[in-house]
Amino acid sequence: MRQPEGRPAQRPAERKGVVRMATASHIGASPRRTLLEDRARAELITTAGGLQIALGVVADGIGGENAGERAAELTVQTVIDHSRASSESNVPRLLEQALHEANKRVYAESQKSRRKTNMGSTAAVAAVVDGRLYLANAGDSRVYLLRGRKVLPLTLDHTWAEEVARSGKLSRLEASRHPRRNEIVRSVGYEPSLKVDLGLWLQGGQESEAEARASQGLPLERGDMVLVCSDGLIKGRHDRPGAAYVEATEFSALVQGKAPKRAVEDLVKRALARQVDDNVSAVILEMPGGRNLSRRLVPAVGIGAVGLGAVAAAVLLLPRVVGGFSGAAAAPTIPPLPSGVAFVSELAGQAEVQQAGGAFQPIQPGALVAAGAGVRLHTTGAGSYLRLGLADKSILYLGPDSQIELSSISGGGSGEQTVVALYFGVVLIATDADSPTAALVTSPGGVMARVAGSQMGASWEAVRGEFGVDCFEPSCEVVFPAGITMNLHAGQHVTISLGGDVIGPEPIPLERYAFGGSAGGLAGSSGAPAGGPSGTQLAAPTRTPLGPLYVSPTPPPPPPPTKTEKPADRPKPPPQPTDVPPTDVPPPPTEEPTQPPPPTEPPPEPTEEPTQPPDEPTEEP
Repeated sequence: MRQPEGRPAQRPAERKGVVRMATASHIGASPRRTLLEDRARAELITTAGGLQIALGVVADGIGGENAGERAAELTVQTVIDHSRASSESNVPRLLEQALHEANKRVYAESQKSRRKTNMGSTAAVAAVVDGRLYLANAGDSRVYLLRGRKVLPLTLDHTWAEEVARSGKLSRLEASRHPRRNEIVRSVGYEPSLKVDLGLWLQGGQESEAEARASQGLPLERGDMVLVCSDGLIKGRHDRPGAAYVEATEFSALVQGKAPKRAVEDLVKRALARQVDDNVSAVILEMPGGRNLSRRLVPAVGIGAVGLGAVAAAVLLLPRVVGGFSGAAAAPTIPPLPSGVAFVSELAGQAEVQQAGGAFQPIQPGALVAAGAGVRLHTTGAGSYLRLGLADKSILYLGPDSQIELSSISGGGSGEQTVVALYFGVVLIATDADSPTAALVTSPGGVMARVAGSQMGASWEAVRGEFGVDCFEPSCEVVFPAGITMNLHAGQHVTISLGGDVIGPEPIPLERYAFGGSAGGLAGSSGAPAGGPSGTQLAAPTRTPLGPLYVSPTPPPPPPPTKTEKPADRPKPPPQPTDVPPTDVPPPPTEEPTQPPPPTEPPPEPTEEPTQPPDEPTEEP
């Protein structure tokens, strides 16, 4: 994930090698192209605030004569210079400020000459800081993550077609056929102000803007390549409608096992071999330690949009609250809590809480958190975790580099559920064996996992789009979007892909719960043997009596003894907001579209009712 506030965390030592980088640009194969209006730069800089940043920037200029060329050059140079001079410690904010400064300079220059009126540039910026990836974007240049054979687009295009499709005015098919489909509606320097896209779009635009922004600080793995490119690399071919000059599915084969310089050159050469009619540019930032290593993808601890390297680095203890400990140690008890409240009983590393509509704030042991829509908890760093006691007598652990929404906490009545939305990372929940309460963990892919009177772990690996469910005892349930259920027994693990493919049941990958001596004995207590990735048997951990679960100088007060809560009195979780498609639909395509006056309004926001789209196309050549 990840760091919602953009503060880089320290990464394991093996990730602190030098990021390798390279760039390549070409004017294109068309004889009509006389100017190279792309600019691509990659530099390792140290900011005035002390941040070391591997920075990759691609800008694709817009405007007649050499105006686009100048806009792209000024954009790239300003981003690098401003970043180097910045004392800002919040990386997304630093990148946003750099693009705002670039916008200011390009716009000011466009006003000095009639020849440069309406000049502008796209900009895609990728920054790697302490092994984490941050992005800023405006226009239709793109950023991809290449991990082994997996290719994941991380940006959205700011084109007319993309904006109206996301707003719901037109379907994607309708938008793709509209005469204005390729117009750039957000670019550097075209207008006095610029809204920078700070989203890291792991779900291809299916998530909200706030969720995409929360994905900033994506942990990278050894050998990961970050590709920043202009649209010339991936735009549609004129000779083969529906095909791109270089398909994203070809990226891995073109770069795998190669040094960054050779990789970017081969990408550009592939586009030229297919007679690309536009400038084409590419930048690659490669994490150290990747080549000549096996790229077998194994289920990872969900560390946001996560890496595999921090799996064994965290340590936390999880007491069993169902059935007690074996031997003389008594099971810890949960003090009375107000309905719908969670108590932070233990914390390691950095953790934050976000109330609905607010910003993330640091959280401390002993804090009370009221569940509800928009209430999120987030851990940062390989050694971080949270342990929560819930009012329904459940225990919830949020693992390293993880984020959840604590949507609701059951009041304890029959049929009620505690609902936890897992955004990324790993969560483990143990429900009270003597309570009818069930706990439901939802995933971004729509698949859910349910447990009652038992213990269950779940993870979401955003890069691969995989939901993992681990049943510790005695049984758990996987619920698919169509309502189909799948029962799991103690010791079983399944992985469900975004496409609905189910892998397993398999033994539980115990290394996922390596924090805290196999979670205080929980991970070793499943009814079936569980092995690591190699299938080897892991030794059962020694149980350690933990004493009272809560240690708080000011324990939360119990509810008044004279008041009996009725089911009707219990607060219900607020309804989740739904997107209502706008009804204002742009005019249908015409065979001979006219050229109206220049746009004066910014493109419509996807979460608000969109305004009428701009009339003047600013399509790059």
